[in-house]
Amino acid sequence: MNGKEEILAAYTCTPLVRIPVAEMKDGAKVKGTTVAELGNRNRPLDIIIYKKGDKQFALMANSARGVMKVELEGLTKVDAIVEKVKETAGLKYETLKELTGVEHLDKLGDSSAVLLIRDKDGLSVKTIDLP
Repeated sequence: MNGKEEILAAYTCTPLVRIPVAEMKDGAKVKGTTVAELGNRNRPLDIIIYKKGDKQFALMANSARGVMKVELEGLTKVDAIVEKVKETAGLKYETLKELTGVEHLDKLGDSSAVLLIRDKDGLSVKTIDLP
């Protein structure tokens, strides 16, 4: 972001945060910036960052709210969330209802992803075009 390395991470109850890599030094207390609140009673499982056209997105699998596609446009300009929010706030996202049971995901080239999906029959692997 703006020429500096950052980590995009999510935590239980699903805040999405930016963490500056330059501040991650041995013994340092590092503070991230919350850029989205994606809902409570939820646990992030996996996240990938990808580009489609000229826009960047994060695709995040989680335990209770399906797979979320988060628009990263304005990531460096969004106001930090510092107060408790009732439901969701920050960056825009959409839930991809057609993707259910996704436990892990990874990029497969520049335009596809591979998903590990759990359903009543067990685990399966599926590839998709990045949405």
